[in-house]
Amino acid sequence: MSGRFGTLAPSATQEYFRKTGHRLPQNYFGRKLASVLLGPAGGRADRAYDVEVFGTQKARLHPFDNICEKRVYLTPQLWDGAERTVLRDAITACRGAAFSFIDIGANVGLYSLFARAAAASAGVRLAALCVEADPEMAARLRFNVEASGAEQDIALVECAASDSNHRVKFHVDRNSRGLSRVSEEGDLTVTARPLLSILTDAGVERIDAMKLDIEGHEHRALGAFFRDAPATLHPGLIILETSHASNEQSAERLALDNGYRTVLRTARNSVLVRDGQTPG
Repeated sequence: MSGRFGTLAPSATQEYFRKTGHRLPQNYFGRKLASVLLGPAGGRADRAYDVEVFGTQKARLHPFDNICEKRVYLTPQLWDGAERTVLRDAITACRGAAFSFIDIGANVGLYSLFARAAAASAGVRLAALCVEADPEMAARLRFNVEASGAEQDIALVECAASDSNHRVKFHVDRNSRGLSRVSEEGDLTVTARPLLSILTDAGVERIDAMKLDIEGHEHRALGAFFRDAPATLHPGLIILETSHASNEQSAERLALDNGYRTVLRTARNSVLVRDGQTPG
C-alpha cells in the first residue's frame, strides 16, 4: 500500500464528525445518527484514512467498501462491542507470559489490533496469528500491523482455512469486502489449508482465544480441527460467526459437541468457552 501512515489523515472537519460519531449511543438512535454523520466524516468518499484505533493502535481504514472498517472509523462502539468485552476480560485475566490469539478470517486485523491494545493495557504480551485469504485484505492488514509497530506481536498467514490442502475459488465482494468468501462462483483462486496445519507450522502450542469469521466456511474448518487437533490445542475461548450457519452445518453445534458452552449470542456471533472455564 502506497504512502506512509499519516499521509491520508482526515481533515479537521472530517475528524470532528468522526469523533462525534464515537460518542453516539449504542442503540437504534445511535445507528440512525451514524448514517447522517458518515458523509461529513468522509466515510462515503472513495478513499482511505489514517487514524488511531482502540486508543493506541494505528490503521489505514477504508470505510467505503468494508463494513467493519466503516464502523471502527465512525462508531467503534457499535462494532462487536459485547464480543470484544468478553475478549478483553479474557486478556485481562491472562496469567501466562503471553496471550495467544488466533484470528481466522482476520480481514484488516482489527480484532487483533484490539487484542493488542487490551493486552498492553493489562500488562500482557500478545501473540496473535492472523489468517486471511483475500490478497487485498491481507495487504491492508500488513500495513496496519506495520503502522502500529506490531510485527513482533501479530503474524499473518495468507490462505483460506479449510479441512484439507487444496486450491479453492474465492469470491471477492468489492462492495463489502468483509463478505468475500470461498465460493465456486469466485473469480480468484487461493490456497486452502487445514487449520491444524496452519497452527502447527506457525509453532502455536496453546490458544487462549480464537475468532472465526469466514463467511459460512466455519463448519468445514472447525470440523477438521476438532477431529485432528489434540485437546491441548483447543481454544479456551471461541468467537464464532454464526449468521451464515444452517442447522445442519452449525459450527456452534460442533463446538458444543466438543466440550464448549455458549456464554454470549448476538445477531451475528456466538461466544463459547470450554467447560470448566470462565469467560475472563
